Amino acid sequence: MNPETVSPDVLREMPLFSGFNATDLSQISDIGGVVEFQPERLILEQAATSRDLWILLEGRCEVARRVDPRDPESKRVTLAHLEPPAHFGDMSFFSPSPHSADVRSQTAVRLLRIKHADYSDLIHDGVQAAYKLAFNVTEALVRRLRRMDDWVAELAATSQEPCAPPRPEWQSFREKLFDRWTVV
Repeated sequence: MNPETVSPDVLREMPLFSGFNATDLSQISDIGGVVEFQPERLILEQAATSRDLWILLEGRCEVARRVDPRDPESKRVTLAHLEPPAHFGDMSFFSPSPHSADVRSQTAVRLLRIKHADYSDLIHDGVQAAYKLAFNVTEALVRRLRRMDDWVAELAATSQEPCAPPRPEWQSFREKLFDRWTVV
């Protein structure tokens, strides 16, 4: 039995598929499948690996991170609550690395899942929809990074006296965040 698919008309309304023509939408619809989770189910686990891109169709999810990723009992920090048409899993989808946070369903959810192997087939075949998806995900990641930059600037402005040297924990944070940058 084939998994349920999402029609190209539904995809057309999602910002992640902005700029897609009918052929592009059909190609993405062909490789995506709907997955459902009941409330309080773990969808992505921090430090685990998978290569799927998830788009929330219905319901609500929570993104949370353990302070110490190696300790399952470590304090958890909620980073975000997601509602349609949010997407997640994008960093691991494009870069094979462990998930940076847990994503858990808060309500019953319906998700569109695009498997990396299917996406790779589109790339291998030179399908334009695959490149458009990469472009749109990159734009979403850039928006997220700009919000992080704003937050870091606000944090820096309120965390110390104007002429005081940076506190060691602030310096450490900036060095982690701005990898390979010269941070003053």
